[in-house]
Amino acid sequence: MKNLRYLIFPFLYKSSLIKLSTHNREDSYSKVYSNQKQYKIEPQTIIFSGNSNTQLANEVAQCLGVPLGKAILQRFADGECNIQVLDNVRGRNVFIIQSTCPPVNENLIELFLFISALRRASVKKITVIVPYYGYSRQDHKLMKTQSIAAADIARMLEQTGIDHLVSIDLHRGQLQGVFSTSVPVDNLSPYLTLIHEFNNHPLKLSPPNDLTLVSPDFNGITRAKKLQDELKIAFPNLKTKLAMIYKSKYPVTEAEISLVGDVNGKNCLIIDDIVDSGNTLSRAADILKKEGAKSVMAYATHPVFSGKAALNLGISNLSKIYVTDTIQVKELDKQILQDKLSVLSVAPLLAEIIYRLQKKESLHELLGAHNN
Repeated sequence: MKNLRYLIFPFLYKSSLIKLSTHNREDSYSKVYSNQKQYKIEPQTIIFSGNSNTQLANEVAQCLGVPLGKAILQRFADGECNIQVLDNVRGRNVFIIQSTCPPVNENLIELFLFISALRRASVKKITVIVPYYGYSRQDHKLMKTQSIAAADIARMLEQTGIDHLVSIDLHRGQLQGVFSTSVPVDNLSPYLTLIHEFNNHPLKLSPPNDLTLVSPDFNGITRAKKLQDELKIAFPNLKTKLAMIYKSKYPVTEAEISLVGDVNGKNCLIIDDIVDSGNTLSRAADILKKEGAKSVMAYATHPVFSGKAALNLGISNLSKIYVTDTIQVKELDKQILQDKLSVLSVAPLLAEIIYRLQKKESLHELLGAHNN
């Protein structure tokens, strides 16, 4: 089968380890992940956390050197949610950090009520940071009478009173367009976290400096290409290629799955935005191994990990799985996957975003090649 067309980037054979380049441009990666960076948050800025990922919110606040805003988020015996804001927020710029991950409906209602409580308290501006945007996969109709939940959630957020939405690696970048022009949406690149990880824990590749990025389906090839662009900037000594697994969705059978690209003897990294049941990544790893891949790793931004996902991934042909903490990974899943799983923190990225937004600075470097 013919290979995909790809660019061959300049590379050096100084080592079999990937090394970070420091001479191409001002390094946005070190800006975000610098241990020496000191932030100055304006008094009018306050950050609140929902219940979906308090660990991430606390880490963001720690990066910024400020405490989280005070609020009581409680649930009554019948399951109803109640929000009480304890800080004075009148005339202030408010950030809410809340992933709409499982239990997605509970977390969404909590977010809606939190926004409403703040709006009723006369805040100046509400920026909602939704690291994982639930319902994002329901972004188009498959049947004539079907809802488009991703757009419906966007409309609900607008009606509740948000002024700005920030998310990470939306399932489709076009989702930014379903919000009205009065609510700007920033879709952050997640790849700063992966590049930071590769810088701190270089990959040992054989053959050296050679990595094939694999999309598990047709829709994800753009995502893989964008990571390739980011790697070109960060690691100019790394030679990257693209490959894609093409499959028919209705139904998916082994006979309807084919590989576009050459992976024989290659180090492969599967790129996806969401790992849910783990079946897509596991099946992709099997195909790549069958086609002669030397090693297979995977990166997925959002670890939904439904059902027996951790067990499926644990027995798969994947040697390493990288995810971020946009969704908090359950301790049991960490125990099952052990060293096979690496959870990368997006807290420094979100801290930088909050700082730049309150200073009205450009977000261009943080949107990077991923923004679409």
